[in-house]
Amino acid sequence: MYLVSLYFDSQTEKTLRKHMEKVAVKTGNAYMAEHRIPPHLTVAACENCPEEELISALEECSAAWRAGAVDWVAIGCFKPHVLFLEPVLNRYLHDLCVSVNTALDRFEGAKRKSRCQPFGWMPHAAVARKLTEKQMLTGFHVLQTNFSPFSGKGVKIGLARSSPYQNLKTWDLQE
Repeated sequence: MYLVSLYFDSQTEKTLRKHMEKVAVKTGNAYMAEHRIPPHLTVAACENCPEEELISALEECSAAWRAGAVDWVAIGCFKPHVLFLEPVLNRYLHDLCVSVNTALDRFEGAKRKSRCQPFGWMPHAAVARKLTEKQMLTGFHVLQTNFSPFSGKGVKIGLARSSPYQNLKTWDLQE
């Protein structure tokens, strides 16, 4: 599986990591750290795409991508195993999702994740994964106690392989 993700300015990354670390300490679940998964927001996902062609397709549209505001406003979960922080789905995030998914349209036979496509996508940054029910409740309490809405900026787009997570290419975003 290939993931196309948004990465953040240093202060936003630091804030997201702080929440990841607090949840990991309190739950005993360090999956994110153990698998070296950085704070990110996946905007598209696909399988069965030739890697070099995928990089080329993303390279072609990367000039249109820009840095943009991301306002983090809520905590949430995907049952049964994931805790996350959620930003507002603003025009910037929507347009980025549309742009990346349009670049992936050229790959016939590629399996695409509907939950990572426009109007099926709920932007989020995982704070913890592979949680048990008890860890989920503990982690939710940690986030409820420590989270306050904050604003940040998306500054890079990256292409990565999942399982294990491996970054393949990143593009810096201009203002």
